[in-house]
Amino acid sequence: MNLRSLIEIVNKGQFIRPILNYIVHYLESDRPDKNKNIVNYINVLKLKWDVKYDEALEVIDKELQKLKKGGLYYLYLDQKIYILNRIKQKKDVKKVFDELKDNFDNIPVYVRGLVVETLKNIHELYYEPDESMEKIRYWSKNYEQNPVDKGFILLSKARGEKNEERYEEAVSLNVEAFKVLKTIPHPSGMVQALNNICWWLKDTNKEKALVFIFPLGFYLGYYFDDDNFNVFNSLDTMFQVQKNNNDPLVYETAFIFSRLVSSLSGDKKKIIWNEFEYTIHDVRCFVLNIRNRNRNRNYLNTKTLRAFIRKEIGKEKTPIDSINISERTLKEFLSAKTKHIQPSTLRNIIDALEFEITTSTPICIIKELKKKDIDKKFEINLEKFKNLPQKRQISELFTSYLAHYYKEEIDLKKVIKEIEDDSLTEERCDYYTKELINSTFERNPKIDFDSLLTNIQEPEIHTNKNITFNEHPFYLGRKEVVKRFMKDLNKKNLKEFIENYIDLDIRQKKTVEKFIMNYGRYYDLKDIPKEFTPKVPKEINPFVKKYTLKRKPSAISFYVFEGEEREEFVEIIGKF
Repeated sequence: MNLRSLIEIVNKGQFIRPILNYIVHYLESDRPDKNKNIVNYINVLKLKWDVKYDEALEVIDKELQKLKKGGLYYLYLDQKIYILNRIKQKKDVKKVFDELKDNFDNIPVYVRGLVVETLKNIHELYYEPDESMEKIRYWSKNYEQNPVDKGFILLSKARGEKNEERYEEAVSLNVEAFKVLKTIPHPSGMVQALNNICWWLKDTNKEKALVFIFPLGFYLGYYFDDDNFNVFNSLDTMFQVQKNNNDPLVYETAFIFSRLVSSLSGDKKKIIWNEFEYTIHDVRCFVLNIRNRNRNRNYLNTKTLRAFIRKEIGKEKTPIDSINISERTLKEFLSAKTKHIQPSTLRNIIDALEFEITTSTPICIIKELKKKDIDKKFEINLEKFKNLPQKRQISELFTSYLAHYYKEEIDLKKVIKEIEDDSLTEERCDYYTKELINSTFERNPKIDFDSLLTNIQEPEIHTNKNITFNEHPFYLGRKEVVKRFMKDLNKKNLKEFIENYIDLDIRQKKTVEKFIMNYGRYYDLKDIPKEFTPKVPKEINPFVKKYTLKRKPSAISFYVFEGEEREEFVEIIGKF
């Protein structure tokens, strides 16, 4: 295989992984012995993306011992320094850095673009400015004509500005990098740019950091599968920034983070726990549970809750007779004579007061405020929903269902039957179903990065009177990719597709959902050489034809699966 062609593909980052899976499939079926070094290089990339650094280093060291100092040798060396930096092996990082820098003239020109990015990033992290980097700076200017190289060089420059505490310049460079990388697209680089902004500003300009949380969440949901390291890293950033700003969406971020962690197993679970243990424990205090079966379940009368209510009543000098509960009930609650408080009683107390919402507000109060917000929106949206044609209702509901993580709490079969029978009412809907229907009317606001840069952000104060819980940007991103699949899905077979989906077990459903999401993500993928563009394999051809799916995104989405998961997907769609 031509190494230059491979680099053009690899340059696009881990988003291109299904293309690499297809290439490996092709190479291994063609001449496996001849192509072994290249296949191993691709496997190193996948190990790196899966954060399996020890395994990746083991393969790299074996390959470096066998290879001559040519293009592939320096590609392996480039991956080695990246991984050594991630595991904080500073001494070894500098050793590899010196080898790459000293041999820069010997590195093939088509490899230098990748190496330039790495050297500049490492230099910003470990070294003071010096003349020895002049040659690298010269080459970096040459490589700025390539959008991938240009994007990452901008990210490196942004880090340099941040190191000098010039945050405005750092933010502007990250936005410029994002715009360049979006043209490719290069999702890892795009999210890195947005994550940099939010993380670097969270302690210096928390309001400005918060406005960049929306695009970060949107593109995170749009481009990445659940178990991707980028998802956890950026959700961690979002949680910290939202918590600092008392943002109402912090509770949904906590829910998403917690749900994703609970779904991990094996090596990935260990990796994520090692990296994010503090956040994993922290988010648990922010997770809301609004299951309908808990509707009449009373809240525990805690010391924290009593102190909060007592303080707010005293602060406003609220007369007891203005609260829509009996004086005896209130006194027994505040004196801890009663061990629990009913949700309706708590809501009556909340309605009589006005107070600021912060992250120290008791979680049961946040829960009642969210339920109230859902009810208020649903009162308007149910009528709008029922006015849609019946097939449209089902399609919109299923789209929202696939995009949200609380779908397992919803009886989809029951809700669809009620739509078909025209018996869907507010009383029949639990809060999660109400949220799905509300979600169908949420629209993506246009993201204007120039205004995000220039607008002065004032601190926003949320109270129990004005708080609203908007759709989380992560879900909005997910909905966009699901919509592309739903648009192509043959509407004559929509009901059959959903019925087949409902009959699957949880693991099988997740596999189908992964295919649907990636169908949308790779819908407009461009600039892939024809010989490396996957073709629809015969195993899924009947499925693609029956549901009138487009062939290119279907084929690419199929090659997102690897190993046994690919075999499982073929078995699952046989039921469709």
